Amino acid sequence: MQRKGRVCKEFAQRKLHTAVELLKKQTEEAWELKYEEGKKTANWKEKTHYQRMCIEMEFEKLHEFLNEEEERLLRKLRKEEKETLKQLHGNIIKLSEQRSSLQKLITEIEEKCQQPAAVLLKDVKDTLTRSENIQVQEPEAVFTELKNVYNIPSIDIIDILRKFKVDVTLDPDTAHPNLVLSEDRRSVTHRGMRQELPSNPERFDPYIMVLGSRRFTSGRCYWEVEVGDKVEWDIGVCRESVGRKGQVILSPSNGFWRVWLRNGDKYKALISHPTPLTVSVRPSRVGIFLDYKAGEISFYNVTDRTHLYSYSGAFYGVLRPFFSPGLHRGGENTAPLTIYSKYLG
Repeated sequence: MQRKGRVCKEFAQRKLHTAVELLKKQTEEAWELKYEEGKKTANWKEKTHYQRMCIEMEFEKLHEFLNEEEERLLRKLRKEEKETLKQLHGNIIKLSEQRSSLQKLITEIEEKCQQPAAVLLKDVKDTLTRSENIQVQEPEAVFTELKNVYNIPSIDIIDILRKFKVDVTLDPDTAHPNLVLSEDRRSVTHRGMRQELPSNPERFDPYIMVLGSRRFTSGRCYWEVEVGDKVEWDIGVCRESVGRKGQVILSPSNGFWRVWLRNGDKYKALISHPTPLTVSVRPSRVGIFLDYKAGEISFYNVTDRTHLYSYSGAFYGVLRPFFSPGLHRGGENTAPLTIYSKYLG
């Protein structure tokens, strides 16, 4: 009986040990699942935080622009109101002076009528002459319809941003030797063959890019780039002091704020790591807005007039636009990047 009890006990212990091992394994699995859910939660919070920040930034921008536009229109209206009121008040003063003169003459004539005949007849001719020669002067014509148009702007961010549009051309001294610029320096194309160009310090090599000639140290500026149906491109803003030679990570910490396309449908931005962008409508034109003082660089899909991405921080030194049409890709990506002039559309 003792042996049988021992065997039963050992069997039960083995079963319990197996059950404990299984439970430990399940506990580990539960912990791993919890860890993964924790990561998903953190990632989700990061996504919603960024989206919340974008919403707040875009509406803050809209509020600021609309407040400025409101003040501009009100200032314009106040000026027009003041000028027209000045003319109208001038007319009122002149008419009041005329009325006063007429009333004075009426009083004089009424008093004369009460005087004795000898006195009345003495200078009646002069009094009658004065009364007959008086004519009421018509007031100066004042146009009282509004001269200016006071259109209340619709909330279209692209239309608002275009008020800050600047003229940007390309700087040939900074262009990689494989890049060809148009004669008007508004378009850049990548060609398979390397050109024989001076290896000046300003020129990018090996990065396939070129800078805009415009330099920014203050204010708000906006420009648009036609990207068409290209399968690869890279555009944005960089510090003028960035390294032009050798390898460098093109990130904000190194003075590059950019959005780029790869493989025809992969849109990304870069903070500490590449960040995929959700794009509903393929942009054929991209708008870039720089607010130097606010420390903001924003990218917009001009095609469907939506916001793509915004960088925020603090700027110092000179900033310049940069453009990369991407590699030639054996003829697959030969279309140029074209900067739209504020004078041409």
